Amino acid sequence: MGQNQIIRNSSLLFIFIFLLFSCEAKHYYQDTKDVKDQWKNNQPQTFTFEVKDDKPAAVNIGFVLRNNTSYEYSNLYLFTKFIDPKGNEMVDTLQYYIANPDGSWIGKGMTTKEMMLVYREKLPIKDTGRYQLKVWQGMRTKNLKGIEDISLIVDKAE
Repeated sequence: MGQNQIIRNSSLLFIFIFLLFSCEAKHYYQDTKDVKDQWKNNQPQTFTFEVKDDKPAAVNIGFVLRNNTSYEYSNLYLFTKFIDPKGNEMVDTLQYYIANPDGSWIGKGMTTKEMMLVYREKLPIKDTGRYQLKVWQGMRTKNLKGIEDISLIVDKAE
């Protein structure tokens, strides 16, 4: 085996290891809904995920919110309806602070801020089947400006 072959194999091994460790862990479910900077209060963002036979005992559920600097408030109210496969509903009103009292944004980024919002931790999953989460903006304005998109992330709870 020549020196060029050893260098080539070492380079390929390094690239493989780098790619292996640089990949993010896969979420049980992840989806993003684009609200195009105009989230209407009567327009729910609906997320649907399937739990199969390898169901987790419990899940952690969170939102990733992306807002831009045209968002006019320091907080965000969300109304949610979580529906399990048997049709049972769990309704919540949530409030998240997305800016500090001094007006500085809490999220990461320059003109678009991104932050993780916890919805439910260690939520028991009792049944296989289709779960649905509907999310409405709950602010006092019909067309909420400054929200670019909202994602739902579901992970197996440890």
